[in-house]
Amino acid sequence: MMPPKNLLTPTQIEHLSALRYINNIDEHMRIVSSVKLLDDAHQHDNTVLLVLDIFIDDKQIDKMSFNLHHYAYEEIMELARHIRDNEYILRAVDAALAGDNE
Repeated sequence: MMPPKNLLTPTQIEHLSALRYINNIDEHMRIVSSVKLLDDAHQHDNTVLLVLDIFIDDKQIDKMSFNLHHYAYEEIMELARHIRDNEYILRAVDAALAGDNE
């Protein structure tokens, strides 16, 4: 029986857990992305969180996370590396910084 397509191997989990990407959004904002894996014994796979540390002028002002459950290894890497290219995440960051709760 083949493992599910999005099941991460121990090597992939170790690699993702060690990653940190600095995403320069504009001249003032920088987002450091990392991946956190939560091991849940009640699931057949890991819960994957994309964690964003948001900095403005080198001062951390916020932290956000996004659930990447069912994302493939390559998709997780691409997303963490290219936050600036993801309109959904940028809108969520803007909304959080503006104080919107929608």
